Amino acid sequence: MTVLRLVGEIGVGVLFAVGAVFNAVYTLGHTGKFYGAWVTGAWHEPARWFLRSVILPHAKAFTVSLILFETTVAVLIFGQGDLAGTALVAGTVFCIIAAVVSSPGGTVGNLALAAIQTALALAR
Repeated sequence: MTVLRLVGEIGVGVLFAVGAVFNAVYTLGHTGKFYGAWVTGAWHEPARWFLRSVILPHAKAFTVSLILFETTVAVLIFGQGDLAGTALVAGTVFCIIAAVVSSPGGTVGNLALAAIQTALALAR
């Protein structure tokens, strides 16, 4: 394993762990405000509709599921076992979905993170 790949994977794991902590500490208590900002910032109407109609009505359950997902991805990446590659692929899919419902800047950031995770998964 190369040092660069290990550093990249740990960095991605840290991002998912930080996301899980943020969502547990902040988002769970402010779901309307948090996802409402996503609705406002989304760059196209289908994304706004999805966030408004699907996510907002189930915001607490969605956030708990998101926390569990992010935690699982982080733990599997940190473990560096056989499932780390699967976690990177799952993280890639998550980032692509997030890119579709993000603001323009969020879309760029999520697609960049998806590309990094794809490269790391392929390097395994």
